[in-house]
This record gives sequence, C-alpha cells and structure tokens, in this order.
Amino acid sequence: MESIGKLLEDALASYEKKEYNKAEKLVDTLLDGNPQFHRGWFLKGVILEETGRDDDAQRCYAKAGSLFNMWFRLAMQLQGSDPTRALVYYGRVLEMDGTFSMALLNKGLLHEKLGDHEKAKECFEKLSPKREIFSRLVSPSAFMLFLLIGGILMISRGERILSLFAFASALICLFWLKRDAGTAITIFRKKRQYS
Repeated sequence: MESIGKLLEDALASYEKKEYNKAEKLVDTLLDGNPQFHRGWFLKGVILEETGRDDDAQRCYAKAGSLFNMWFRLAMQLQGSDPTRALVYYGRVLEMDGTFSMALLNKGLLHEKLGDHEKAKECFEKLSPKREIFSRLVSPSAFMLFLLIGGILMISRGERILSLFAFASALICLFWLKRDAGTAITIFRKKRQYS
C-alpha cells in the first residue's frame, strides 16, 4: 500500500488538473486505509462539491475538522494554477473571519492579477496594516533587541555559554523578521495604494 503522503500528493495533483475521477479514487484509497485522516475527508468534500454532489460533500466536511485552515491552505495551493478556484476558497475563509489579513491580501492580489481592481480594492481596504506591522515587525524586533541585550549582559557577568543561546535565539528572530517583514510592507503598500 502507498504511503499517506504519496496518496495525498497524487490526489492533490489530480485535483489541481481537474481530473476529479482519478482524484476521488485516490482519496477513497487513502481513506480506506486511514479513515480518521482529516485532510483526506476535506479533499473528498472539495472534489464532491466541485462535481455537484453538495450533500455528500457536506458529510465529508463534517468529518474533516477545521475547514478554515484547510480552505486557506487549498486557496494558497491553487492561486498559481487556478486563481478562480483559489478566490472561491479565500472567500470561504473570509466568511469565517473577515479580518484575516493573509486571506484579504492574497485574494486582493489575485483580483489585481486578474484585472479586477474594484474587487482588489475591497480586499485591500479591509486590511489592518498597523496590526500587521506590530505583529510582524515591532514584536519580533523588540524581542530580538531584548535577546541581544540579555546576551551582552550575560557575557559581562561571565555567562558565556548561556549568552550563546540568547544570541542564537536573536538570530532566529532575525530570520523571523526576514520572513514576515515583506508581508507587512506589502499589506501597508496595498492599503495605501487603494485607499
């Protein structure tokens, strides 16, 4: 029997190509061997829904667990290959939490890419750049500064080994900043551009 990861990967690849019959068979194989696998139930629900079997899809969704996270991950996966379907799933995420910045940003960027600047504007106007700048830039910067100062104080007290842990943690904060700063800046730029 194939591994869970391989079956899921193959099912997702078939789903992305809209090879629904093949994707459904792969998901059924996956669920036969792993009936508690939430992502499998979720993907089966999506396939059933997109092929017009809404009632069956709802039963699968009920077994899937957190639809919010799964719809968001699916939308992110589809945004490069099928922006129209990605917009549907970003819409569902935003029905559950209309202030979720990453969904608003990604949905707005997709609308912008597709040339629908009015819908992009609707998304970007709902963004909260202050919150994002605080959580993605100010907080990690302050924590990194705290760690650096702590490391310096530890060295001055002769605790060199412990200071290495503080400096290593500060380095991790730097990577955290590098990863998240671009998103915060993009949110700020798009909010200003469309307001």
